Amino acid sequence: MTRLRIAVAGSGLAGLHTAVTLSDSADVTVYERLPVPGGEHWEDPEHRRMVRRAHRNGVRFRAGTQVIRWEGDQLLAIGEHGGVMAADSLVVATGHRPSTRTELGINGDRCAGVVPATLALHLLKQQVHLGDNVVVATGSHWSDECIAELGPATSVVAIDAGTRLVATHGMPRITGVSIESASGITYLECDCLILGTAPVPYRNIDGAILDDAPAVYAQRVADEHEPPGRLGIRAAHQALAHANNQLTHTPVTPRIGLPQ
Repeated sequence: MTRLRIAVAGSGLAGLHTAVTLSDSADVTVYERLPVPGGEHWEDPEHRRMVRRAHRNGVRFRAGTQVIRWEGDQLLAIGEHGGVMAADSLVVATGHRPSTRTELGINGDRCAGVVPATLALHLLKQQVHLGDNVVVATGSHWSDECIAELGPATSVVAIDAGTRLVATHGMPRITGVSIESASGITYLECDCLILGTAPVPYRNIDGAILDDAPAVYAQRVADEHEPPGRLGIRAAHQALAHANNQLTHTPVTPRIGLPQ
């Protein structure tokens, strides 16, 4: 009997748990856009342990390769191991990102100095000075880490869930924000705004974006706190069910790069 072929996009903990759980029942290939298995936290001991376990279980890793399209029975990947590959199911385990200013409904000037918390955290760890008066929209572990990295030399104002950022002001660089609360709208001066609100699933694979697409998602939704291990196990069982249903080929028109 031919073993099922299942692809996993993303090698963070959720993707690794998915791959290990599937390895007894299917041929598993994990695609990771970064050049090393384990995702952005590849040096973390738990990630390294899961990568070793996956290797022992026969999981194949395709590092430096990003899945960009899924058509129900085959995928298109670009990078070091790119090409068209057949698969009976795809698990999207590409992690999360902070909400954008558009998703948060922030109006006003489209000024410089407004950065997602993931980028801000990377810059802060490289000792890049983001500003002297920083406003942080909180709601994730990224925003907490940014506040810790900013340190006492920077004036930091944290905006929690009880208030809403209404608008940004200043050109070319941000000079302040308008904040709405129960008492009305107030103006805060700042020279940097860090967006670190509740994470949303990161999806950039044509044919595997919406919840009803023929794919499986090993990702939390906004208000969930499911551990990566449990996410991965649940996704593995769903992927096996998808694969056994023999989904038909569904051609997907790319969203980006269409000729005019």
